[in-house]
Amino acid sequence: MFSTQETGAVTATLLRPGEDAWLVGGTVRDTLLHRLSDDVDLAVQGDCERLARELGDATGGAVFNLSQRYALWRVLLPDGRVDLTPLRGPTLADDLAGRDFTVNALARPLAGGDLIDPLGGRDDLRAGCLRPCSEEAFTDDPLRVMRLARLALDLGFEPAPGAEVAARAAADALASVSGERVQHELSATLALPAATRAVRRLSDLGALAVVLPELDRCRGVTQNHYHHHDVFEHTLEALDHLPGVIAVLGGDKYLASPAEAGLPDEAAIVPLAYAALLHDIAKPDVRAVGEDGRVMFWRHDTLGAEMAVAALRRLGTSRRFQEYVARLIREHLRLGFLVREMPLSKRGLVRYRRAVEPFVFEAIALSLADRMATRGAKTPPRSLARHFRIARDVFGDAPPATPLRLLDGDEVMAILEVGPGPEVGEALAALREEIDVGAVTDAAQARESVLAWWRERQTGGADDEPAGA
Repeated sequence: MFSTQETGAVTATLLRPGEDAWLVGGTVRDTLLHRLSDDVDLAVQGDCERLARELGDATGGAVFNLSQRYALWRVLLPDGRVDLTPLRGPTLADDLAGRDFTVNALARPLAGGDLIDPLGGRDDLRAGCLRPCSEEAFTDDPLRVMRLARLALDLGFEPAPGAEVAARAAADALASVSGERVQHELSATLALPAATRAVRRLSDLGALAVVLPELDRCRGVTQNHYHHHDVFEHTLEALDHLPGVIAVLGGDKYLASPAEAGLPDEAAIVPLAYAALLHDIAKPDVRAVGEDGRVMFWRHDTLGAEMAVAALRRLGTSRRFQEYVARLIREHLRLGFLVREMPLSKRGLVRYRRAVEPFVFEAIALSLADRMATRGAKTPPRSLARHFRIARDVFGDAPPATPLRLLDGDEVMAILEVGPGPEVGEALAALREEIDVGAVTDAAQARESVLAWWRERQTGGADDEPAGA
């Protein structure tokens, strides 16, 4: 099995006469900064597709075409990835001059040799400075406005004088960048510790108003006395709390993988971070002030779920991921309502889990982060403790991962003497609740439970409202 650190030597043997390749960009930068990286970036003077496929064959890596338009290829290895891009111009010097920042305009020959640094990137690395490679850097690719915010946080560097002015002037042009590229850059930002610092910078640069206007317009939207921040700052504080909440609840092992959430190839926390970032975006639309002066946000959960789907669709995400985020936003208030009903019955716990599964852990983590950001340090310790207690009850008393199945759809139709229709699914859902709370344990009890549910439904006596609604 090959590691990314060994791929340079392997790739060098695959070059044909007249071809050349260089380690470039973040690979060289991170080596000079003594930062560990599992990724390798190569600039290729030759046939990138052939080289990528032969490298994949040699290493057992999976090969992907990242962009047909720009002939970008990726070889995915177990411990990282190798990206191969053609030179952006006739020569390596042209390629480096057309890059984003001088600290990324560094190269080293694949076969070994001296550092190639035509723009003084190494000096900027020493100075902790993000300097654009040219005056046209941001207009050539407006996505670099977002990259400025991310790299400033990731590297701990400051933009060079004038860089933020140029970025702000180019921010509106982000509207011309594909949603997929914006999403990839935003995801890379959300994967970083203290990502909210970069989000604030995006807002200050005018970039957030273009790529996520739903969030940016939350700035200055005041809330009721239960909150100590406006909606925007509350949202960022909730995002800040996420890593700590996850750790307290048991760590990343309980998080659904990004692939399960519908956002593959991202860090584990990124899908949930999107839900935190978007959970209150409807508040500006529904804000109302009662006769008593109380500020209210009725239906911001349901409307917010709809708005999040639209925003994520614009970013080119999968329908599965849109549904993941929408569910978490739609239910993000529910656990807090249940706290008011403590001690909660087992049926109440089951109904909550049913509403958010299979993302029970994520729903709990978002609810707790949201609660911790409501009043900050002013939150009464007893109130917060009750919220954490019910969260542990929900998560710790979960039914088996493979639920007991006593009847199938055909059997339900036979018992009720009905054909296919929505009532069959409703009957099975009601039966599963009885199984989860331990009221039904065998097939005979299951048949009686389905018949009892049917009789109540026919007479209008069933109570389908979830606890805490």
